[in-house]
Amino acid sequence: MRLVTAEEMRALDSAAARDYGISTLILMENAGLALLTACLDLMGQNLAGKKVVIFAGRGNNGGDGLVLARHLLNRGAEVRLFLLCPPENLQGDPLVNWKILENMEQSAQVLSEERQLNLVRLALYNCDLAVDAILGTGLKGPIGGFVSQLIKTINASSKPVLACDIPSGLCAESGRPLGTAVRATQTVSFAYAKLGLVLPPAADYVGRLSVADISLPRRLEEQIPSQRQLLDADFCRWLNERPRESHKGDFGHLLLAAGSARMPGAAILAAKAALKMGSGLCTLALPQPIAYLPFSQLTEAMLLPLPASPGGCFTHFAAEGIASFSASAYLIGPGLGREDQLKQLILTLLTEIEKPLLLDADALFALEGEKEAVRKAKGEIILTPHPGEAARLLQCTTEQIQKNRLTAAQQLTEEWQATVVLKGAGTIIASPNGRILINSSGNPGMAKGGSGDVLTGMIGALLAQGLPTLVACGLGVWLHGRAGDLAASQHGEQSMLPSDIVDNIGAAILAAKS
Repeated sequence: MRLVTAEEMRALDSAAARDYGISTLILMENAGLALLTACLDLMGQNLAGKKVVIFAGRGNNGGDGLVLARHLLNRGAEVRLFLLCPPENLQGDPLVNWKILENMEQSAQVLSEERQLNLVRLALYNCDLAVDAILGTGLKGPIGGFVSQLIKTINASSKPVLACDIPSGLCAESGRPLGTAVRATQTVSFAYAKLGLVLPPAADYVGRLSVADISLPRRLEEQIPSQRQLLDADFCRWLNERPRESHKGDFGHLLLAAGSARMPGAAILAAKAALKMGSGLCTLALPQPIAYLPFSQLTEAMLLPLPASPGGCFTHFAAEGIASFSASAYLIGPGLGREDQLKQLILTLLTEIEKPLLLDADALFALEGEKEAVRKAKGEIILTPHPGEAARLLQCTTEQIQKNRLTAAQQLTEEWQATVVLKGAGTIIASPNGRILINSSGNPGMAKGGSGDVLTGMIGALLAQGLPTLVACGLGVWLHGRAGDLAASQHGEQSMLPSDIVDNIGAAILAAKS
């Protein structure tokens, strides 16, 4: 699913009118019809007698609400219409649609003063659905005054709310509320999803997101300069059926260098996830003192014991064993510990390994200050930091990363010339070629130590199977989140474990294919 900014969407609307002669009235009509479909989903197919309150602003967003009002009336619904400006101040397409409603003898109440909010509360109390068509994607500054009070009144009603294109008050670029924002039950975005709708801050406001076709010519998509995409089930088209004559060598060999005496579990979780994700072979490289420890829980992986320090961590001498091992892809980092020799180990691998090399967890810790070494690496590099690790790589604070995760991911991939998977709510994947993927799956129950090890194992397996790097990262991230959602449905978010995510990888794949 393509993601656009408000400015990009305005350019597409203009191009539709300029290059194809599509009237903006047609686009508004189609938007209103899409809202009607959402109303039918929310209230049932028989709208006769259903009570709908519509709040319409003066812009095109309000015009969409006016189109919806007409169609609801034609279906027998009772419509209570509140306008945020006098009808005589409407212009263009919204004015045309108001004139139609006026000819249909539909009345409207103009809202402008706080004392009118009691009327709003009464209307909301008696309605089946509220429709937010107050403000659109052009909002720049914070909301205040009466509009802010109106939005708070809508939110306090606890009634289902349908938002037109974007919940009023939400920034279309950042997904953050500009002062305050409508908390919608469902948002219908027109033509393309707006970027801000899928960024983490928006989750509490958007509700269920759907994207409606308003008949923009498909060729217009070629004019969208951005390469942003929302990860959803459609991305699973890359999961091809395996030929019946396949053998294990057809699905890659992942070398996973992980674990230490203090953190052997990270290696187990990553290896199990890699095998569940379909890697034909997985060799687990472990420090010698713990080499056989995981195999009471993990029987399918092969073993590569390597030199270790007295503390049970890899020494730099382990680099030779890893680099000389013939694998399709390499995953280095989960649970390695942070002994001084780790940096030299990672730097050596950057100069020796020509296949895809995924660096995670403690391997990222060792990369601080080594940007040039990563940029000059022999093979393709994938970095999978959580916000704290990203802050260390960019020499800023975790709060700065979280404040604008999209910018942080783009900065990381530009500075380090690596594909970056910035983990967290709404995981963001950024590629050096400018492509951006934003994840839509997952839940807060995945915020436990070990979940990231599962994710990197899954991505590593897909890299080993030969999928393009961006596809492997995107598919791994979405399926990881989907498996987490299945685990949450079984155990609850509070009680689910990273191992429950591993156990649900197969179910997530089957569901994606069905």
